[in-house]
Amino acid sequence: MIYSNCRNWMVQLHHYTIISFVLLMMTGVALFLPYVHAALISYLPVIYYVHIVLGLIFGVTLLIPLLTQWPVGKVIRRFDWFFPLVFGTVIVVTGFFIWQVTLFPTTWRGLAFHWHGWMSYALSAWLLVHAVYKAIGYRPANDGLNAREDPTRRRFLQWFGTGIVGAAVFTIVDPVGWLTRSFNARNGEEGTSDTATDFAAYYTVTGGYPVTDLSTYRLKIDGLVAHPMTLKWSDLIALAPLQEQADFHCVTGWSVPNVQRKGVHLKSLIHLVKPSPQASYVHFYSFDGVYTESLSLSEALHPTVMLAYQLNGKPLSTKQGFPLRLVVPTMYGYKSIKWVNRVEFSDKPLVGYWEARGYSTEAYLGKGM
Repeated sequence: MIYSNCRNWMVQLHHYTIISFVLLMMTGVALFLPYVHAALISYLPVIYYVHIVLGLIFGVTLLIPLLTQWPVGKVIRRFDWFFPLVFGTVIVVTGFFIWQVTLFPTTWRGLAFHWHGWMSYALSAWLLVHAVYKAIGYRPANDGLNAREDPTRRRFLQWFGTGIVGAAVFTIVDPVGWLTRSFNARNGEEGTSDTATDFAAYYTVTGGYPVTDLSTYRLKIDGLVAHPMTLKWSDLIALAPLQEQADFHCVTGWSVPNVQRKGVHLKSLIHLVKPSPQASYVHFYSFDGVYTESLSLSEALHPTVMLAYQLNGKPLSTKQGFPLRLVVPTMYGYKSIKWVNRVEFSDKPLVGYWEARGYSTEAYLGKGM
């Protein structure tokens, strides 16, 4: 009876772990994939917190086998638990790295995000294979790699430890990046394919990416200013340039370390237009016709804030906000509005596009949506 109850309980736990992972995948896809992300904009704050809660619950379910003394009896197949525990542990550990923005170096978090995704896809593939052979009634032989074995705590601890060590190696040691850099160096190739330095996705709030031409582009600066004006592109790049290197953090989880940008600091525009003493906010508008953002004047004058026109030594691409975007390194990326064509000084705050849909106005790192 004890043997039967234990086996049934383990099977139920196994099924629950699979269901919680499927829910995690669904919410993760909604947060990350650009087209799904854009379609669910109004629900993203809720999905974000649901994803975190599901991740914590999933992590707890992985620990349960360590806390239970199982009776002797060959009641499990090795792979049925190996893949969920090892891959699931990597997913949970890398997810924790992603979630805790201020606790870990951005390089670790950048790599953690990629491994978080790759391991999620790998575990999804295994679950599909698992579901197929269960559905067709296939039963592997009782020997070999997928043989039945006693579900001892030591075995579960080995699998759990493998996942923890694997997550640490992938995100801290970065063996793949090291091998890639070594290969490139031996072949005399410049640059690397380090995924920690890649932008994971480019988001838009309109379903498309607006396009303009430098010959016709204009930046309008108005509001509570003494000298409202409209700058041509040649006027803009003639202003004193600001160059910086800073990390970029997307509120949906991914980060990019050491992004090099060149652009114009807001004080250069202030020098030109002379805001009135009543101007305490700066509003930004995108020529996509929808995207808006707002900073207090003190936030806009932070030394790292700029209107950027270059990324890593090259002009911005269309998806990156060509030709001009706001960059606020101390805040999540949704404050760094793209495709800027108007800057307005005001005595009142503006509820930006994302804030109107539930995102925090105080977008400083570590505060979430």
